[in-house]
Amino acid sequence: MTYIFAILFCMTSIAVACTGYAVYADETWFGMNFDYPPESEICFNVSEYGSGLVFDMSFYDGDRDIWIPTVAMNEHGMFSSLQYQCPMIEGEPDPEYDERYIWELFITSIDDCTSMEQVEAFIDTVKLVNMYELTLHILIADTSGRAIIAEAGFDENLITYIEGNWIVMTNFKIADSRDISVGKIEGVGADRYRNALAFLEDNFDGFVLEDAFGTLEAAVNTDEIWFTKASTIYDPLNRTVYVCIDSDFDRIWKVSMDNRSIETFYGFDSDRSMQLDDNGITVKELRLWL
Repeated sequence: MTYIFAILFCMTSIAVACTGYAVYADETWFGMNFDYPPESEICFNVSEYGSGLVFDMSFYDGDRDIWIPTVAMNEHGMFSSLQYQCPMIEGEPDPEYDERYIWELFITSIDDCTSMEQVEAFIDTVKLVNMYELTLHILIADTSGRAIIAEAGFDENLITYIEGNWIVMTNFKIADSRDISVGKIEGVGADRYRNALAFLEDNFDGFVLEDAFGTLEAAVNTDEIWFTKASTIYDPLNRTVYVCIDSDFDRIWKVSMDNRSIETFYGFDSDRSMQLDDNGITVKELRLWL
């Protein structure tokens, strides 16, 4: 994934919406709603990288004819969701030798790490910075119950640690809202943030796949342009990802990382499956399965 970001992330914009979360109940679940304009295609893929397999969801940049991943999980259960942080903060056009853009943390967490300890070790050696015209933050979680939200500060890295059994990230700056009651938080995604937290609190006992999707359904973006185009649920211990598209939670696909395959899972009239080659499968192609 490295070359994709190195070339493009300074030139393109990622979703100005999206919701990501991690929850540690009887089982571990990660989730992400991808909210993006309808003209942008989305692709799901399982590919090989340095030390194993990685699932990623990418969106297509037509101007540059390339796919850009925004959320991923590797076979060790490291989950990373890269989302727009609003409002934009003027970043660094030319980072210093010890500075790293937020998207570089995304790459490192997925390509090089198997635990949060390794992620934190990387963060401790660098100063995280924003790109000049694009402000991002990142949710990272592992299978041990450790999760963080990382944001770039002016003088230091801003790391928000999970407290309790879940953590949620939308688009407002999390570090600025740590001491504000949930009901008084303002900014882009505040309502989606509250909706997700409320669902988690009400359904934590016996939390299963249905509840994992319910959390995302509660946080769906209904904006006319930036609506929820795809939702993904991650079962890291079984290296499985569940997918639904177009805010339709009545039809769910299942992706096996081990088998590099996708199959109908719930809500379909007939069963269907296919292997995922290097091209993956797009939302447009999945619609043909309906």
